[in-house]
Amino acid sequence: MPTVVFDLDKVLLGGDASTLFLRGRLRQDPRRALPLLLAAPLLLVLAALPWTRPLGARLMTRLAVGGSADSDVDAIAAAYRSALTTRPEAAVADAIACVRAHQRAGDTVVVATGCEETLARGFLAAIGLGDLDVVGSRAGFPVRRAMGEWKVAMLTDQGHPPPWAAVYSDSPSDLPLFAGTPRPVLVNAEEKAVRQVERTLGRRPEIRTWR
Repeated sequence: MPTVVFDLDKVLLGGDASTLFLRGRLRQDPRRALPLLLAAPLLLVLAALPWTRPLGARLMTRLAVGGSADSDVDAIAAAYRSALTTRPEAAVADAIACVRAHQRAGDTVVVATGCEETLARGFLAAIGLGDLDVVGSRAGFPVRRAMGEWKVAMLTDQGHPPPWAAVYSDSPSDLPLFAGTPRPVLVNAEEKAVRQVERTLGRRPEIRTWR
């Protein structure tokens, strides 16, 4: 069965996953702002360092949700649904339609994202794609950040090695994934990014403008 890989931020999610989650969560329960403010110095330090960002995102999520971690995906999905009532365009309709078209064609669709994995799963659940497999950054020890070659390794570890039938991303940072597919697709990318991918691959990627 062919496997198709989608990025999350700027592809399925129009914006930043953490920002949208916090918008929705604080709309649900403004009192959760207090623990977030108290932890802000630590969260800023963790966010500033690439290899601690997943840990910072996971801590931010736990502080915003509270309660038991067992129900985090459901709570995160509820927060995203709250945010989407005021920002429906953040769920990119063209991308969601493309995912569903691949599913109807019998493809396996995987979301591979630098976003912290629990946040990614919550967003996908909120937009009706909670059945997709997700490869995201993980805040365990050691921290695993799903970026570049590491994303390829994590996809392989999770049973989705290259070659992939298609890869959809907004960024040349996913060139290691584009190298593993006959069909690289750049979404909402500037011409500079298109040229960078073309120079590296030796062929022009497909271009999509999604809303």
